[in-house]
Amino acid sequence: MQITENFSLEELTRTSTGLPNRPGKTELDKLLLTATYLLEPVRKKWGTIKVTSAFRSEAVNARVGGSSTSQHAKGEAADIVPIDADLDEVFGWIVKDGGICFGQAIREKKGGSDWIHLSLPRINGPNQQRLVFDGKGYSPYV
Repeated sequence: MQITENFSLEELTRTSTGLPNRPGKTELDKLLLTATYLLEPVRKKWGTIKVTSAFRSEAVNARVGGSSTSQHAKGEAADIVPIDADLDEVFGWIVKDGGICFGQAIREKKGGSDWIHLSLPRINGPNQQRLVFDGKGYSPYV
């Protein structure tokens, strides 16, 4: 089932854990917002992006070592890798020029993998957070 022009529910709920990973109505509504306001602008500017993780059920989130407060479990976040563009260029565009309203944009590196984490803005929480994760800890993106 297509959620937006370029993103399907299957793509946004894919997991390699073998565990059930089905969003409820609230999480599905948030996935629509995530795809519409975060993923589509990146796709339109930079071409194909691979979603490595978006919605995670509580069981999936626990299995992959996600935070207990992860926005992934709410359908409010996605981890992406650009296919046709340089990851650092895409991240720089998101945080400086893209006009995207986000909660967090994190340039992440861990275990030989690189990706961009994007989340919806948070109510009563910090937004437009620009961070770098080096596998050990977070620091501000400069």
